[in-house]
Order: sequence, then C-alpha cells, then structure tokens
Amino acid sequence: MEKINSQKENFICSENKIRLDKYLNKIKPEYSRSFFYNLIHKGYVSVNLKVQNKAGYLLELGDEIEIRYPKIEEISKKNIDNFDIKIIFDSADFMIINKGPGVLVHSPGLESGEPTLVDWILEHIKYISGVGSLDRPGIVHRLDKDTSGLMIIPKTNAAHKAFGDMFKDRNIQKTYLAVVKGSPEKSGEIDFDIVRHPVSRHKMTHVPKHEQNKEKYAKSRESYTKYKVLKYFDDAALVEAKPKTGRTHQIRVHFASINHPLIGDVIYGKQSPLINRQALHAQGLEFEYNGKKYKFEADPPEDFAQLIKKLS
Repeated sequence: MEKINSQKENFICSENKIRLDKYLNKIKPEYSRSFFYNLIHKGYVSVNLKVQNKAGYLLELGDEIEIRYPKIEEISKKNIDNFDIKIIFDSADFMIINKGPGVLVHSPGLESGEPTLVDWILEHIKYISGVGSLDRPGIVHRLDKDTSGLMIIPKTNAAHKAFGDMFKDRNIQKTYLAVVKGSPEKSGEIDFDIVRHPVSRHKMTHVPKHEQNKEKYAKSRESYTKYKVLKYFDDAALVEAKPKTGRTHQIRVHFASINHPLIGDVIYGKQSPLINRQALHAQGLEFEYNGKKYKFEADPPEDFAQLIKKLS
C-alpha cells in the first residue's frame, strides 16, 4: 500500500493564497481534485521540503511543491470476482465491455471500500495504469453505478486521447433503452440545460427555458436528448434515447423534466417494486476509429428484461 513509484514532479507556486489541492488540480487538470485531496491526506505531497497533509493549506507565491505518485496497482486491491462485466470486443487499442448494474466505474478518490470498474481494468489489462489519469486509468466516459451497458475502455494513451476528442466533438453515437413512467409523446427532443442542484449536491436538475439566461444558472450546460417510444404499457413506456451531449444523469434528468421519470429511479422519481435500480441500459455505440467504422450493441440484463415482461 505505501510503496512509492520513483516518479516525482516538482513545481514552484505561481499564485498567492490558493488552496494546495485547488492549485494542484489547476496545474494538473488531468487528475481530479478529489484525487489530489486524497494524495495530500496520505502524505504524498510536500511543500518547502515538508510533508503537507492538509488539502486546504494556503500556498504562497514561490512555494516549492513536490508530488510523489503511488503505484496505481498498489492503491487498492479489492475483490472483483463477482463483477458482472463482459468483454464484447478487444483489440490492441481499445476494449468494449458490457457493464452490469451495481458496478461503480471509479471511486471519488484514491481509496474506497467499494471495488470499481477501475479495479477490474487493472486486473485484466496489465499495462493500463499509464493510460489517461492516474486515478481513473482507462476511463474516458462513465455510466452511473446502477446503469448497465456498453463502455469504451482505451488501452493506449493515443486511443484515450482519440476517444476523448470524439466524445468532446460528439462523434460517438450512443443509444440507450429506458423504461419511463406514464405515456410520453411517440417521439420527441428534450433540450433543457442541466446544472447541479443548488441544495442536493449529489443530483442534477434541469433549467426551465425562461430562466436559462439568469445569472444563477451561469454554470448550466446545454443538453440534448432525442427519443422515440418503442412500446407502450398501461402506465409506462419503453423508449430509445439518443443523447447528443453527455451530461451527468442527462437521460434521467431529461425524462424527469417532462414528468416521465425512469422507473426505479430513486433520485429523480421513486422506488419501484418491479426493479431495484433506474431502468436504463446503454444499448449501442457507433463511431469511426482510425478510418474504420464500428457498431456495437448489447441486450439489456435480466432485471431489465424481467421488468418488460412484468409490464407486458
């Protein structure tokens, strides 16, 4: 656990009166602020040759900072034997997996008691630790813990950058299946902006159209989801959703915003006796990589299939 990689980085602080964790995140944006918070807390960061374990320590202009990076393989070793993860496609550059519900993609910091997809990646791809960011190797996009479906796992830095650019430029087509409450229109487009909830920081909220330009929503981000209904039930519908953007909880927030929350979504709707999670599955991915077109599809897992059966 405490073995240190020989890799070190040294910096001279160029700002005054700035938090240590905030400054490190600013100069090394490829790592999350929570990653640095944990790194500092565990004694891997020194200021002026002294170990500094307070993330809120205020740096002075000219302070000397040293970061020592732990080996990612030794950050945590957790039990991943029961993970529901299937490899759909594997190449030298990237892997496509089908993630089952209940699998957390990555922990918010260096250590967590819960095993994650990152742990699985480190176990199955031995040379992945240098790809992407140290705390999230091989992760270029994410699914919520209880959302099942397809994910891209880049295996090289070049692939990580290429897929990152494709997501940024919206050149990857994503298709989801969702079961929503009620009977939405046969097809439609939802384009409410999304912003973090002002009170419940673990959730997002949509911004009403007439308020999108207000200062309090300055941090909102444009979001766009196109959908069509595949099948109607008595008081629910199976929909195909294609988000153009990739905001946190986007599909869940968007359908809740039109009063058709996902079945089983305890954050944006309510608990359901029919399924123990939000009924959302990342069914398809389509993109072009190195001049070749790829298209992948994965059927939803058993709990989703059983939900459809119960509603039919």
